[in-house]
Amino acid sequence: MRIERYTGRDSRSAMAQVRAELGSDALILANKRVGGQIEITAAVDVEHAVASAIPARSGSPVSGRRVVSADTPTSEIQLKALEKELDRLRGILEKELGGRNWQEATVARGPSSALRQRLLRMGLSRVLAGELLDSLPSVERLNEGWQLTQLSLAERLQAKSIEQIPGNITAVYGGTGVGKTSTVARLAGSHIQRLGPEMVGLITLDNYRIGAQEQLASFADTLGIPLFTANDRQSLSLAVRKMQGRRIYIDTAGMSQHDSRLRGQYALIRELRKPVRHLLVLAASAQASQCRALAANFAPRALSGAIISKVDEAQSLGGVLDVVISANLPVLGYSDGQRIPEDLYEADGIKLVRRAVQLAEVGSASVVSRPLRSAG
Repeated sequence: MRIERYTGRDSRSAMAQVRAELGSDALILANKRVGGQIEITAAVDVEHAVASAIPARSGSPVSGRRVVSADTPTSEIQLKALEKELDRLRGILEKELGGRNWQEATVARGPSSALRQRLLRMGLSRVLAGELLDSLPSVERLNEGWQLTQLSLAERLQAKSIEQIPGNITAVYGGTGVGKTSTVARLAGSHIQRLGPEMVGLITLDNYRIGAQEQLASFADTLGIPLFTANDRQSLSLAVRKMQGRRIYIDTAGMSQHDSRLRGQYALIRELRKPVRHLLVLAASAQASQCRALAANFAPRALSGAIISKVDEAQSLGGVLDVVISANLPVLGYSDGQRIPEDLYEADGIKLVRRAVQLAEVGSASVVSRPLRSAG
């Protein structure tokens, strides 16, 4: 084993000396800066290494190279060089990891790093991924850690039944195209199945979209339930009085997540001075930034919870799950299909998390299997 040190003004020039004298099979043992230059310690297996070493005068470099003394056995030279490099690396690791034993830290960080990557592939933010991993007990097996992480994420979703929230009036808010009117129809339809049409009524505040009014009117006519249109406090209060004793569902106008009129509709309904369930519909197929901006229109704790729509159209669920957790919105249900009212389901945190995991796995598989396009 021939071990030598080379110095140069930068790594490239020092490595050029290593390749020139030791060849491409040389093993780099150390790399550090000394007096403004880069010093590389390299080794190569040769016959009669010690005998062939070229002695150098003390303190006099030969072509930028210092030859290790031939008085020390080769195996001892190698061992000392490796021990020195390991000590240096150990010091760096302990400093970065706050003084923890570096071997233990490596074992502990292995599963954590893999779990973090899985959470990020699901579409979760780095903040939420970090919080989930920080709350995780110490685990050594990746599979065990993954199961615990999924359970923790499911708990953070705060899945509830809508019936746990008091009030006979339910107001539904959402952005344009999130499936808000369909959600109102599904909620009303599920109660019609249990209570009968005489116990359910509809109100629409959507005076902007003719299509939404026609959709809700067709649904009301088919099921034989009343539908009132309101556009101010007086007409809204009158519609509520006419349907006294019924379960009332209010469809608001779908608007951009940046439209201040969303807050205006919420304020109008609050003026009823009655217990109201305020539900926000978030589309799983939308971008997380859009969902986050939509939720930001409402003050903390102003909403009773969220319903996740269009799960069947989503390529990822992590983004919308991240939004409801960060906004502290309980999940009260989700739609997974086009049928009304059959495809509205009660919230189940475990099922939603498993669906999110499945979508992430499908996405990863499609990226791996996607063929490369040929140039031109």
